[in-house]
Amino acid sequence: MISFVVCDDQKEFCKKVRKIIDKTFMKNTVEYEIKEFDGYDSHMKQFIEQSYASKIYILDIELKNGISGIDIARKIRKNDWNSIIIMVTAHSDLGYEALKAQIMLLDFISKYDECEKNLTNVLKKAVNKIDCKKVLLFESYGISHRIYLDDILYVTKDTVDRKCIIKTTYGEFAVNKTMNQMIDELDQRFYLSHRSCLVNTDKIKDIDWKNNLIYFDQNDKIDLLSRDKKKGLKEIVSVY
Repeated sequence: MISFVVCDDQKEFCKKVRKIIDKTFMKNTVEYEIKEFDGYDSHMKQFIEQSYASKIYILDIELKNGISGIDIARKIRKNDWNSIIIMVTAHSDLGYEALKAQIMLLDFISKYDECEKNLTNVLKKAVNKIDCKKVLLFESYGISHRIYLDDILYVTKDTVDRKCIIKTTYGEFAVNKTMNQMIDELDQRFYLSHRSCLVNTDKIKDIDWKNNLIYFDQNDKIDLLSRDKKKGLKEIVSVY
């Protein structure tokens, strides 16, 4: 899942960006959502701080509430250097200010200089950049899914239906795969904390060793930690 995050205080421009995104990716295999903000507020702050899918930000430099797009990008980059940031503005001369801010922008787009064409091209570039990440491909109820490994919190075994349940930062999916198949398809960041659970060690926020609880981003937790698996997990997440 890719989250396109549009922050602009002009509703018409937000609509324009939404149309460009839908036109570019609606018939594609990309699973995406679009979130809109008219400025930096508590809701956007919460979203920025969440480890939530793959994010592509489209930020207007000039916003009415006193916090610019550059300010928002700095807040994003405090803890997140993986999300992609694209800047837009009605004043091209502000592009230099954005580029020298050292916030690792993918590109800078003028609203009045072939905006649709340029934004379409840079969005395709952004999605291609994300697609270079490792993905898990599977079908569920006749629908093809692709989940970025970065978005997976843990995988558990459903003993009733003989499936695996993949818990991600944005939802969960049932997949007709065995735990051994999941082990083969995932990478070294995933650890078998229990015979029926694989955890993404990059997503672990805290561990209660006494009560066998593993905590993840967004307050998700599981109690699938076997006694014989504790030592191995401690070696991986030695900070706890």
